[in-house]
Parts: sequence; structure tokens; C-alpha cells
Amino acid sequence: MNSFSLVAEKLPEGHPIKVYYEESALIQDLLSELNKSNPAEDFQKYFKIFNQLKNIEKRFARIENQLFPYLEKHGWEGPIDGLWAFHNNLREQINLLNAYNSERNIAEIQDTIPALTHDIEKLLTLEDTRLFPNSMELIAEVDWKNFYMKDAEIGWMLQKKPKPFLATNY
Repeated sequence: MNSFSLVAEKLPEGHPIKVYYEESALIQDLLSELNKSNPAEDFQKYFKIFNQLKNIEKRFARIENQLFPYLEKHGWEGPIDGLWAFHNNLREQINLLNAYNSERNIAEIQDTIPALTHDIEKLLTLEDTRLFPNSMELIAEVDWKNFYMKDAEIGWMLQKKPKPFLATNY
């Protein structure tokens, strides 16, 4: 997947796009673990992985409240509507799984996981091929510096808080 990841890897530590790619790697690991888990045999293990994956909401919130407004300023609006709808669809799937989890409805959980996994992987591909490359092209370095404070208010999926991005004319 990550065709744009080579560019992201070269970005300075703390750059928001680099942080998104660190989260992408975490998401991919969690999806792999989720697909290997068996809620019927070890519900607690499955549930722990699912709860970690639910933190994807923080990523959605940062993208919607930080990245999208900057892109809209530069006229990149159409794709934003589609991505926002994609986020909302994933939220609905996660909420559905939450309901199945509270009922311990193993059959529905097992039926729903493949669709959720597929859709998250599709979203990561869209981010990699469209969202992040266009963001790097349209958003100025000085603007990227402004992301950290609001990102910190929303939070990250990562276990460890990323360092702030210090613009350095990368």
C-alpha cells in the first residue's frame, strides 16, 4: 500500500503527515491482529484489539478538524465530502460492532469484522494516494507547525505523544 510513505518517512519528526503514517502502521497492525483473533475462543483478546482500533476516531477528528479546513482554503473540497462520508460510514460500523460486543453476539461480530477491515484498508489507501499527497502539495510549512496544539487537544492513536513539528524547510 503506502506509495506516499517514502515521502512521509523523509519528513522531520512530528510532521503531521509523518504522524498519520505512524498511525497507519499501527492501524494495519491492529487490523491484522483483529483478523487473526477469534472472539468465540478469546473474547477478551478480541475486545482489547477492537478497543485499540476504536481510537481511530481521534485520527478522524484530527483530519476533519485540522486537515480538511486547510485543504478547503485551497479549494480542495470535493474529495473532502467523500472522505468525511467514509469516516461516518466507519463510525457506523464501529458503533454496530460495539452493540454486538455488548451482546456478545459472536456470529454478528465475526460477520462484521471483514467489512470493517476492508473499509479501513480502503480508507488508508485513499489517504495514501490522494489525501496526503495533495495535503503536502497545498499546505505550507508554516501551517503544518500550527497543527500540533489542536492535534494535542484531540489526541492521537499512538501510545506515545509525538514530538511537536518544528519547521525546518525539509
